[in-house]
Amino acid sequence: MLRPAALIFAALTGITAPAQAQLARTFVSNAVGNDANDCGRNTPCRTFQRAHDNTLPLGEITVLDPGGYGAVTITKAISITNDGVGEAGVLVSGGATGITVNAGASDAVSLRGLTVNGIGFGGGNGIIFNSGAALNVENCAIRSMSGTTTGEGILFQPNGVSHLAVLNTIVADNGFDGIVIRPTGSGAVTADLRRVRLIDNQLDGLQVDNPSPGTISAIVRDSISAGNGQAGMSVLTGEAASLMVIRSMIAHNGSHGFGAFRVSGRNGVLRLGQSTVTGNAATFTEFAAGVLQSYGDNNIAGNADGDPAFPNILGKK
Repeated sequence: MLRPAALIFAALTGITAPAQAQLARTFVSNAVGNDANDCGRNTPCRTFQRAHDNTLPLGEITVLDPGGYGAVTITKAISITNDGVGEAGVLVSGGATGITVNAGASDAVSLRGLTVNGIGFGGGNGIIFNSGAALNVENCAIRSMSGTTTGEGILFQPNGVSHLAVLNTIVADNGFDGIVIRPTGSGAVTADLRRVRLIDNQLDGLQVDNPSPGTISAIVRDSISAGNGQAGMSVLTGEAASLMVIRSMIAHNGSHGFGAFRVSGRNGVLRLGQSTVTGNAATFTEFAAGVLQSYGDNNIAGNADGDPAFPNILGKK
C-alpha cells in the first residue's frame, strides 16, 4: 500500500502502481474463487468473464471444481477447459446468451467439458459465434434454451472465413434449432460434426442456411438427430451450401412438419451415405431446386411417407 507521501509523489509525477499482469493460464473455482483475485492457481477467480479478461491471447482457462461460472463474451483466441471435475458451465435466462464469441479473424476458440443450460425466465441462446477463425466444441452439453425470439443451441454466424468443429456433444431440448450454421459474410465456411446428438429440439436438429455470398461445406459423421420438431437435418440456401451425412441415424423427426431431411435452393446439396433413416414424418423434402443425393448404401424403412426412393443415386469413386 502506498503511504501518503508516496501517493502525493505519484500524483505529481504521474507514476502509479503497475496494472495486474495477464496470465497464460488462469483458473476458476466455485468453491474458493473470487473475482478480486488474479486468477492464478492458488488465487482463482469466480467467473469465466473475469478469467477471460485476465488471460493472455492463446491462453487457457481451467475449471477447478463444479459450478456455474456465468456468461462470457470471448474476444480473443482462448480455451475454456473442464477436464472432468464435474458439471461446470453457464446457466442462461432472461433472453441472454451463455457464451458469445466476438474474436479476431485469426483467433480460434476452444470449449471443452462445459454445460450451457437454459433455466427459463425468458429463455436465451446457448453459444453464438459472430467472428473468429474457428470454434471447437468438445464434450459439451447445450440444453433447454427457450424464448419467443431466442432458443438456439449453437448459432454459428461468422462474418468471414471460419470453421466449426463439434465433437462428442449433445444439443437437446432447445426451443428453436439445435445447431444453425448461417454465415453473415462472404467467406468460405466449413463445419465438421462428429459423434453429435441433436435431440428433441423444437425446429431442426441441424440447419445449414446460407443467405450470404459465401459458401458452406459441412460434414456430419457418426451422429444422431432424433425427435426434432421439423427436420432432422436441413439445407436452406440462396447461395452455395452443401451437407454430407455419413454413418448417422436420423429418426423420429417431424412431429409438426418435414421429417428426416429437407433441402431447398438451387445451390443447396445434401448427400447421404451409410446411414439409417427411420420413423420420420417424411423421408425427405426437396423444393426450390434443392438437390438430395444418396450413395445407395443407406437403411431407409419405417417412415410415415412409405420410404420413397432417393431421386439421385451417386456412384462410388
